[in-house]
Amino acid sequence: MHDFTPLESGAPRQITPTTPADYFEVLTRAVFNAGMSWRVVQAHWPALADAFADFDPAIVAGFDEHDVDRLVDDDRLIQSRGKIAAIPVNARTFVDLAERHDGFDAWLAGIDDYDARERALCSHFRYIGEFGAFWCQYTWGMTVPDYRDWAPSRGRTVPAYLDPDT
Repeated sequence: MHDFTPLESGAPRQITPTTPADYFEVLTRAVFNAGMSWRVVQAHWPALADAFADFDPAIVAGFDEHDVDRLVDDDRLIQSRGKIAAIPVNARTFVDLAERHDGFDAWLAGIDDYDARERALCSHFRYIGEFGAFWCQYTWGMTVPDYRDWAPSRGRTVPAYLDPDT
């Protein structure tokens, strides 16, 4: 389990993924971060790691509706049926892509540019939007546009601490 506490600068921490679980943990974190405070997600992260088999996508891909019901009833977790149900679906997609492309990392590497990877992540994985795709790629240590350029291009506001003009 990785530490996703933002750096003092506000930037997300980066990791060097070495296992499928490293990649899948980041994807899962992006799902739960969507629309929520990172602090809320951080507080629940150890329980989510436990609930989702330390983010082993091969194990989580085998979760069924009974597992989703069980997890929704687990008071230690963020109580979002949609997000909880998305994780096994995303795990099955992850495993499928990894099998068809000789690894998830190979699938990602086979997509030439940032915008194409963003679209691919958004289209393949539930609850992964533009920002989630940006965050995943940045966290995985991939080349991404400067956030100060990317955010306005997506209709987002650049936080004051990143804007040198404020």
